[in-house]
Amino acid sequence: MSAVSTSSALALALVAALAAGACDHVERDTSNPAQATWTGVADQMTKRLSTLRSRQTIVSQRASALSVPEGTEDANLTSLIADVNGRLGLIGTACDEAEAALAQARTEAEAALAQARRADAERAIRAGADRFAAAASKADAALAEVEPRLTQGEALMQRLLDGIRAEVARLTQLAKQGGNLDFSDIDFRVGSSEFDFTRPISRATLNRLVGFGQSCPELRFAITGHTSKEGTVAGNRALSLARAEAVKTYLVGAGVGAEKIVRTAGLGSTQPLAAEPEPGTPAEAATPRDQLEAARRTNRRVNIDVVTPCPAGTAEIAPTPPTPPTAVVAPADPHAGHNH
Repeated sequence: MSAVSTSSALALALVAALAAGACDHVERDTSNPAQATWTGVADQMTKRLSTLRSRQTIVSQRASALSVPEGTEDANLTSLIADVNGRLGLIGTACDEAEAALAQARTEAEAALAQARRADAERAIRAGADRFAAAASKADAALAEVEPRLTQGEALMQRLLDGIRAEVARLTQLAKQGGNLDFSDIDFRVGSSEFDFTRPISRATLNRLVGFGQSCPELRFAITGHTSKEGTVAGNRALSLARAEAVKTYLVGAGVGAEKIVRTAGLGSTQPLAAEPEPGTPAEAATPRDQLEAARRTNRRVNIDVVTPCPAGTAEIAPTPPTPPTAVVAPADPHAGHNH
């Protein structure tokens, strides 16, 4: 809602009310002929404030439901949530100012009406309506700025939740049908088999593997570690095995039966998934840093290979995340046609 459209709507209501009063020669029961004008204008302002307050409530509810799902990360969503929360106070202040403007308009109009001087009362009504229109437009602008940000945040959050569900479905299928899958989201410290939980997705992936390992008593699988080409061949083989063993230790410590993990192995950098230049070569120097790191992250992985899948219909992985609450729809705004 633009400031112009809000002011225009109130101005039109006021003009119509004044015109009706000027053309009506029938004596009124009120002590001041401007009373009917005030009644119509006050009704318009009250409805407008109610719409603003309803939108404020809905925005607050949507903002409280917005979060980065546990075990995921998204810098854009994190930044957007901070921005939205920072704007809630501005919205509250703007709505409070609109409410105060309405209260002031009511006080001044009623005082003027009590004097039974129509011209003075109409001037007071017009001044109050103008002040309220300006305050309401400010509140409307604050709401209009945050609402699309909320929609964007909800879409980002839904994408992350969909990713979690897809990962759980992938693990469920692996447990039921067998085969093997690579996991590049388990981070380790450089040159070490110690987990790096700086990124929350690392722990979340391990915990989903715990659910996979507990999906049925019959499940048996192997864990194989892989590295990027950084380091020596022998060192990478030893490191990849140590990381496979670290994953096994984590799973067993979380309740997966040790007998389910039939073997661990380390293949170093001998089976890369992504093309990666040899360290120290001109090809490495010519590869953009982000592209090089993306390839290396893909190659630093753990592979789960199912030896004995679950019997048909018995695999059960941890439940998928809950569906986020459906966004509440704001009540119809009588001036909504001016928003576009």
